Amino acid sequence: MSMKYTFVDDNGQSRTVNISDEVFLQGKKEGLSTQETIERYLSDEGYVVNAEVTRLTKKAKENGAGLHEKSGTRKPPVRKPDENKRMLIQLLYDSLLSAETVKSLSNVQIKNIERIISFSIGEDDFELTLSKKRKAK
Repeated sequence: MSMKYTFVDDNGQSRTVNISDEVFLQGKKEGLSTQETIERYLSDEGYVVNAEVTRLTKKAKENGAGLHEKSGTRKPPVRKPDENKRMLIQLLYDSLLSAETVKSLSNVQIKNIERIISFSIGEDDFELTLSKKRKAK
């Protein structure tokens, strides 16, 4: 459902717009009268120019509003190499490689130099993930 509203725009022309019930419900939630809701709608949609809104927008821009928007891209964190984890992963890798000839181990791979080793035994695939516990403060 919507309401047809006829008004005279800034050029002196008579115009009619359809204003949805959702607009009025939102205005009611915000404590606006029907006329205030209509005026805000016409201003927001660009049908009329509201001098107060224009003045406040200009003032906000002068004070730097909108200049500090997020760019949407974030640099990935740079981590220091953990030599202990690297050493453990290499030790596990070497152990699995030496056992490869004895058991039905195959496809031994280091997926992440400080974290993950994968391998297969027969038709089953496995992955070992090394996690380091944080120190309690």
